[in-house]
Amino acid sequence: MITSVLRRYRQPLFIGVVAIFLIGIFVGLGGYYFSGAGLMDVVAVVGGEKILYSRFRSRINQYLDSVREKKGDVTAQMENEVKQAMLRDMIVDELLAQEAEKLGFRVTDMELSLGIQNTPAFQREGRFSQDLYFQAVRYTLKTTPEQFEAEQRRSMLAAKLKSFIARGAKVPPAEIREEYLRENKGSDKDFEKKKEEFASGLRQRRALEAINAYLRQLGGQVEIRTYLDQREQGG
Repeated sequence: MITSVLRRYRQPLFIGVVAIFLIGIFVGLGGYYFSGAGLMDVVAVVGGEKILYSRFRSRINQYLDSVREKKGDVTAQMENEVKQAMLRDMIVDELLAQEAEKLGFRVTDMELSLGIQNTPAFQREGRFSQDLYFQAVRYTLKTTPEQFEAEQRRSMLAAKLKSFIARGAKVPPAEIREEYLRENKGSDKDFEKKKEEFASGLRQRRALEAINAYLRQLGGQVEIRTYLDQREQGG
């Protein structure tokens, strides 16, 4: 429970976390099976672990409400795209969390506590508010603190493995220049001026490629079943 953890770790500490996002990229993750009588609140099963439809819907609703506040109407096509992307993200996170556990990665109570305390949505005037936290979890996220913290722990676990894989995706200095020349049709104009920015983007692309290669490797080892169509049709 975060309440007891927060009491132990009230001091302001900071942890640097490398965030790698799989934007618009999804590789084949094993077979998808569309059957599931008796799984009325399950939108997917990853290696035997269930992803609840109620949590999926809650995330979808939160995101779409935010979009409507900023941009107005949400089309049916946009909503469908959001659903597909959200389900992919939840499946990838669960898949990576399971693999991280096998490899011995752990998220400590202190890491979980600090991650929650440093979340702007749970802060008032720049400081963590336990009352605001409980209100947000119960009334905005529509879940319990226990369930939210369990989900956060698994998301952080997946993030640790993503970060670990990304750190291994190094780009030698010579390759930076070679890629720059390739993308600019052999011209090295402004290379020195743009070198750092280009190198940063190249490293990020290499990290995404490494993570997706890892996911492809896992795809043949883990059974993934999805039930989105059935849940959306009331089945």
